[in-house]
Amino acid sequence: MSLTRPCTHSETIEKSGWLSKWTNYIKGYRQRWFVLDKRAVLSYYRSQSEVGEACRGSINLHEARVLSDKVTSNIVIAHSTQTFHLKAQNDLDREAWLKALEYARHRANKEADSDNDEDETLGASRGAITLEGAKKALEMKMQQLHTTQSILAKLGKELEHVITSGETMERKVLGERIHMFTVASATVVQAADEIASLSEKEIKKLEKALSSENSQRIQLQDQLETLAKQHSSLERAAAREGASGGTIPSYSYTSDEEEFHDAYEDIYNERETASSVHSGEDEELFSAEIVVADRDALMVSPRVEMKSGRSRRVSIPDRPDHPLNLWSIMKNCIGKELSKIPMPVNFSEPLSVLQRITEDLEYAHLLLDEAARKKDPLEQMCWVAGYAVSSYSTTGNRTTKPFNPLLGETYECDRSEDLGWRSVSEQVSHHPPAAAHHAEGRGWTMYQDFTMTSRFRGKYLSVIPIGHTHVTFPASGNHYTYKKITTTVHNIIVGKLWIDNHGDMEITNHTTGDKCTLKFAQYSYFGRDTPRKVSGFVKDSSGNVKYVMQGTWDDHIDMMKVIKATGKGDKTKVETESPIRVWTVNPPYEGNDRMHHFTRFAIELNEEEEGVAPTDSRLRPDQRLMEKGIWDEANEKKQELEEKQRAKRKVREAEVEEAIQRGEHIEETQPIWFEKTQDEKTGSLIHVFKEEYWKAKKNHDWSKSPNIF
Repeated sequence: MSLTRPCTHSETIEKSGWLSKWTNYIKGYRQRWFVLDKRAVLSYYRSQSEVGEACRGSINLHEARVLSDKVTSNIVIAHSTQTFHLKAQNDLDREAWLKALEYARHRANKEADSDNDEDETLGASRGAITLEGAKKALEMKMQQLHTTQSILAKLGKELEHVITSGETMERKVLGERIHMFTVASATVVQAADEIASLSEKEIKKLEKALSSENSQRIQLQDQLETLAKQHSSLERAAAREGASGGTIPSYSYTSDEEEFHDAYEDIYNERETASSVHSGEDEELFSAEIVVADRDALMVSPRVEMKSGRSRRVSIPDRPDHPLNLWSIMKNCIGKELSKIPMPVNFSEPLSVLQRITEDLEYAHLLLDEAARKKDPLEQMCWVAGYAVSSYSTTGNRTTKPFNPLLGETYECDRSEDLGWRSVSEQVSHHPPAAAHHAEGRGWTMYQDFTMTSRFRGKYLSVIPIGHTHVTFPASGNHYTYKKITTTVHNIIVGKLWIDNHGDMEITNHTTGDKCTLKFAQYSYFGRDTPRKVSGFVKDSSGNVKYVMQGTWDDHIDMMKVIKATGKGDKTKVETESPIRVWTVNPPYEGNDRMHHFTRFAIELNEEEEGVAPTDSRLRPDQRLMEKGIWDEANEKKQELEEKQRAKRKVREAEVEEAIQRGEHIEETQPIWFEKTQDEKTGSLIHVFKEEYWKAKKNHDWSKSPNIF
């Protein structure tokens, strides 16, 4: 949050006034002077006199979400980086601010969409399409200018003849000729102005394109030079290690399908030091020495026996073996959001984002069902942690991109017969792209809002999820939340693609105050840690370590109950019981390297099914064509669907503009099966399931579903 920023000029201010802003639990709400400018940036100051001098904080409404509570007169503005909780003085003030905020957000999103469309156009054939359009527009204006100039010359000759020859002309006719001459002159001037204006506009577009192309070229050169230096230094280091008889942890690739295996170390050393972790505002180093008291064989957790259920497919068509020139696709996308990069289906997998977040539930019938049976909340926390880690088990070899859902797209997965759970997800927002997900199983409920921020940096692509995942157990009343960690795709430019999951995950039990902090270690070429290692502690509300968690995010997670703990902070030493296996990954599915590296569960996700909503991802034609390997038709259908969505967006924008002109309240596009509200546990905005989907399916009533395919 910036404390200083450039002065805000009065001509750029859309609205300003007093609002109460939530500060913290000690100070509560405090009055602040808020300023909304024409760039859709909402800033606040301690007083009106500070405007333009000492900004206390700001939030960009572009890709932010706004929620209004009529009961409390509260306004919540949630962005990926921060959230403002505001309170208006009265209903009239709240309505005025809400209207101004929604209009500014609408305008910012509209301009962003326009810029994105323009960027895509400029990116095609290095601006050839734009140049052709600009050329035709200028030719039309020049033709209009030549025509008007001819008329002007003719009138000028007539008037010159009258003056020089001394012939008489009726006053009325002469007046008409002079009027026509004046109009033609004005038309010439106007046409010249339009040509100048059009030329200036097109020049700016070309300058933007050329500047972007030049900066990307320079960045690529720098990155390639850096890569060359790194490669050279790694070769020298490898040679030194080879000469000394040492070993270097590395990735060993075994096929052209980007499948790789890690050189693992034994996870249970006599003494193991965990990496540092950051929790909330306080930094705590917990490199604890762990001594396992009993090293008997791992105790395997009980497994739930699955019912057979209906017969499901066991394979999908093999992925066509077409080479992908990823750099040719990505080179014009450096710095952009992943969700805004126009990708052909060649770089995709035949699943949507909605289906990928449903894939989090692959081990839910084992982990969350078992957690629901635990009476001790600390032990239950270990199984919730296992569930959180298991959702990353399929990412190791999945370097392809899922389809971005259309607004209003849904996906249901009813596995009540065999796995004991069912879930519904919906794409609930276009700006920012966001999906809501709700699942319910035997003694548990899971729900989450999934949105993300991402940037392509040339050498790597990072995806940072935003929002909380909630897991509740009605029987005990325990309510857990956690945020997902960062996923990074490496070697975008040179070498084989590989994926790393890294960062700190804090799981909180809001009922008891217990916490679990997991450290997903970032891969390092020279690091001594086990690749893909996950380690952490489960602590009670008093901060005492009760369990130790260890494993890897692609293989297994174990829990070890602490018998004895001595020391504090980075000097903590714990003695534990024998490790208990919480989760083990399913063995690789036969032939999955040809089927997008899907697990058996992933293969079943896109299986055609009768009775689902007409907006279900399984009915999406471009995704279905892509799964069958018909890529050319899939790309054409994908473009058709995107154009259809773009046309709907423009109609919606026109409706909003008309509403604004009439001074009416702007209603955002509402989800069908979810409702936006403020979460009491985290204070963030979240979409809550309205419990209507399964009733609609039972009654075969899909009248609420829009036509998006």
